Amino acid sequence: MDWGLRNILLLMEHEDNDKYRHKLLYGVNFYGVDFRGDGHVEPIVGSRYVDIVKSFKPDLFTWHLKASEHSIEYRDTNGVHKVFYPSLRFLEKRIEAAEKFKIGIAIWEIGQGLDYFYDLL
Repeated sequence: MDWGLRNILLLMEHEDNDKYRHKLLYGVNFYGVDFRGDGHVEPIVGSRYVDIVKSFKPDLFTWHLKASEHSIEYRDTNGVHKVFYPSLRFLEKRIEAAEKFKIGIAIWEIGQGLDYFYDLL
């Protein structure tokens, strides 16, 4: 999230840009990423994320303060995986940032998320 906010601030640092603020969109993904220990990376959609959580029952959902994102870890025959997937808190933080900077939101892969994602929109 820091990277996105730094870019918003960079674009808005000139007072002339304030009149164009309404045209700026903050990209928010509705899909996740599964990082495998061997370096393999796979994008995942909501149904796959639910399957992972049900099958592997992770002990901990870790909140990463700098990225403002949750992750889980699990192990299968391919090794250890670290999965990042949007949560309500993830979405809430991005919506708060968009409101603070008076910009819009663009959702990536809107049909790939979980149904409850729409509760905050």
